[in-house]
Amino acid sequence: MDLSIVIVSFNTRELTLNCLKSVTGFLAARLSFEILVIDNNSGDGSPEAIREYAGGGDAIKVIETGANVGFAKANNIGITLAKGKQVLLLNSDTYCIDDSLLSAVAYLDRTEDVFGCGCTLLNADKTPGISYGVFPELFTVCRELLTGRFARLRAMAPRRPGFVYDIDLPCGAFFLIKKTLLDRVGPMDEHFFMYCEETDLAKRAWKAGYRIVYFGPTRVVHLGGQSGVKKTESASGGRSSFDLRKIFYQSWSYYLRKHHSRVHASAVKAMLLLYFKAHYLIFSLVHNEIACDFHGREIKSLKSGWNNMEH
Repeated sequence: MDLSIVIVSFNTRELTLNCLKSVTGFLAARLSFEILVIDNNSGDGSPEAIREYAGGGDAIKVIETGANVGFAKANNIGITLAKGKQVLLLNSDTYCIDDSLLSAVAYLDRTEDVFGCGCTLLNADKTPGISYGVFPELFTVCRELLTGRFARLRAMAPRRPGFVYDIDLPCGAFFLIKKTLLDRVGPMDEHFFMYCEETDLAKRAWKAGYRIVYFGPTRVVHLGGQSGVKKTESASGGRSSFDLRKIFYQSWSYYLRKHHSRVHASAVKAMLLLYFKAHYLIFSLVHNEIACDFHGREIKSLKSGWNNMEH
């Protein structure tokens, strides 16, 4: 089999169906593929609707976890079952607009040292959106703060849309991977309940000597740039926004300690706290209560979540 597509679903019935219709419409009879929908205990009838759409065929399978097992573990269930030479980790809030996915599959087939690739993720208006990022480490955060581009290196739109070049990591909405290399590097680390799981996987691939590229010719719509929203829905289990931000900082801290050191993680935490506290002070002086509230919440969630892996 050429391709296995893994989609994590949680109460996104219409989005998932739209994604499935677009993928099957452009891939049917073009290559051999399967779609594995891993449902994290949806309550909106998603499994039933997807099975009805599949019509009893083998191309689309629904695996119900029976609980909200998190984003990384749900993807790993699909990865374990995947029979394709390549595995595409795809968000449910995406859809294809042409058959350019075939070009990415062909590209990976003819390259030996490329672990996987991202693509050009388009906004709803078809303009290029956030498609990849830089590893969120100390040097990256320093560059962001010094250049006034906070968070815009960790997540960015393509510098050269349509081209092919090396990147640190793709946006998790679309990550096409060679199965043989994935088996060598290992699946997603399930210590990441959500956030940073794709970052960790990409980091381990680079450490193993493989490249990751932005494959610009492949284009997929990513609705409203809402992968974080959909991922959050598929793993959050009704948690508050504060708890979600806390989990985000837990995951980021774990990633830094795993790949660097506690000292490295502490340095990033110190820089983030300095940034948020400085902005809180500035906005309090100009009586911008909305901005103060935002930065105050970031300070609290960072302090609460950093170095705490009890999800």
